[in-house]
Amino acid sequence: MKKILMGLRNIKTKLITSFAIVLIIPAIIIGALAYMTAKDAVKSEILAGFTENINLLNSTIDNTMQLKTHDINTFSTNITSRLYQGDSSPELREIFTQYIELHPEAEIIYIGTDKGLFIQEPDVGIPADYDPRKRPWYIEAMNKKGEVIISDPYISASTNEMVVTLSQVIKDGSGVAAVDINLNHLQNITNQVKIGKSGYAVLIDKSKKYITHPTEAAGNEVNIGLSDKLYAQEIGQFDAKFDGEERLTAFVTNELTGWKLAGSVATSEINAAALPILQRTALIILLAIIIGAITVYFIIKSIINPIKDLKEKAITISQGDLTQHIDVQTNDEIGHLGQAFNDMQESLRTLIKNVEKSAELVASSAEELSASAEQTSDATEQVATSIQEVAHSAEMQTDGVDSAAHALAAISIDVTQIAESSTMASELSYRATTEAEIGGQAVTDTVNQMTSIHKSVIESNTITKSLHERSKEVRSILDVITDIAGQTNLLALNAAIEAARAGEHGKGFAVVADEVRKLAEQSQNSAKEIREIVEGIQVDTENSVEIMERITENVQEGVDVSNEAIEKFNHIIHSMKEITPQMEEVSATAQRVAGAVQGVTITANEIANSAQGNAAASQEVAASSEEQLASMEEISSSAESLSFMAEELKELISKFKY
Repeated sequence: MKKILMGLRNIKTKLITSFAIVLIIPAIIIGALAYMTAKDAVKSEILAGFTENINLLNSTIDNTMQLKTHDINTFSTNITSRLYQGDSSPELREIFTQYIELHPEAEIIYIGTDKGLFIQEPDVGIPADYDPRKRPWYIEAMNKKGEVIISDPYISASTNEMVVTLSQVIKDGSGVAAVDINLNHLQNITNQVKIGKSGYAVLIDKSKKYITHPTEAAGNEVNIGLSDKLYAQEIGQFDAKFDGEERLTAFVTNELTGWKLAGSVATSEINAAALPILQRTALIILLAIIIGAITVYFIIKSIINPIKDLKEKAITISQGDLTQHIDVQTNDEIGHLGQAFNDMQESLRTLIKNVEKSAELVASSAEELSASAEQTSDATEQVATSIQEVAHSAEMQTDGVDSAAHALAAISIDVTQIAESSTMASELSYRATTEAEIGGQAVTDTVNQMTSIHKSVIESNTITKSLHERSKEVRSILDVITDIAGQTNLLALNAAIEAARAGEHGKGFAVVADEVRKLAEQSQNSAKEIREIVEGIQVDTENSVEIMERITENVQEGVDVSNEAIEKFNHIIHSMKEITPQMEEVSATAQRVAGAVQGVTITANEIANSAQGNAAASQEVAASSEEQLASMEEISSSAESLSFMAEELKELISKFKY
């Protein structure tokens, strides 16, 4: 059985098999017990019926023999030797004649004397050499003086009918008085006894010969196998095959005569009487199994369908489709699990939406930052070129005031452009810093949302673990049921032992105790099989817990990635804040250069003196421009890195459908 259950690979099949075993086997056992009980009741009713008839027949025999015993005792007490007057003995014959007339069942009454005289009425004639003192009835009576001797039934020579002789020694010891009783009336009464439809009663003497039987002739010997069972005890019943079929026979022994009175009925008649009960019981069991099967079908369906739906939706979500929804229709552990699953799915969907928006915002800000960095870099290169030209112009000032004036005009234009570019670069740097702060805040919000999802997943995992613990409780209850079944088995065994001690009277109770023990063993086995199924459910819930823990780890990894993004945003913001003062310094320097150029324009005479100052200022501006260019390159690199991270995040998010 264990191997069969191990071969069942899904919960539905295991539940169907277990419910089928728990439903069908007890139903069949109960039906069988009900049928056997009903059959025993029918058997007991039939036995009670012919036991009553047999007891009535037994009472009739007792009454008949007691009356005749009283009569023969009266004769043996009142008759004396003075009444013996040869074969005529008129007074004695008169007494005998009156008795015969009053008792038609008395076939003949007679006396045998110790002198060999034989007096009978009616006088049917005897052989000339007939000596009563040599007859068994005389000898046995003489050997047991004071007792009434009842002979074995025999066929009368005069009437060819079954008779029995009652004899007793006359009180004065002068002879033995005897009477032959015709057994026709007992045979008729016995033959009139009906047991069921085909049953009958029989009467058997002490020598194991039939007195009366519906098919056997009176005086025939009883079958050895049958007689052994009849004479093994005073009263009882047994099943045996005779008259060509299996028959149930019950019997008693008449205490006065030692005769056996037996009633017999065909076993097939008992089975036929119990057949309607068997048919009704089978119909009830069939209806119970059908109703139970329908009920079990809906129970299993209510358990399996939500689990199956949850499994399919979980597979779909694992593939990135977050549009699925679990339809929760129950308020049990499965319903709670489905609701927790929906909450987790909704939280994931909200998280993915927020992350996608944040990723788009970060990508946009990164592109703008990159563009600004490129523009600032171009402006810085232009400033550096202009500074080189300024330096070259300062060296050329000695060549001519006109050339210096033109160069100063060009420088003035370039310096103005430098100032404007520096101001623009400063604004772009401030804007990039602001956008970076916004992006960092968005990532922070994303982290908070993922933390919320992480909590939801932990709650779902807790519910699943609760379901696992509940299955453990069910297993504990099954252990209790198994223990109870074991105790019931032990009690049934003790009951069987007590029934065995009770002997014949405890046989029926022993059978019931044995059936209870078998039912207890079956309940114990069924409980073990259900426990194995519950263990399978525990394995499934443990797998669910492992899946939830993997989801928790994935969410935690998302939180870690988002935290890393926050750190990069903080780094960008810090870099931007460092660039802004440098850009302001470049702008101030450009303004100072513009003032210097204007001073040179006012007075050409001071050009030579200012040329050296301009040259020095140009060197400072060139150095600042190189520093600014390096900062712009770093900002550009950071922006590209941020843009690359944003694209990766968008690719990951694109796998989800919501």
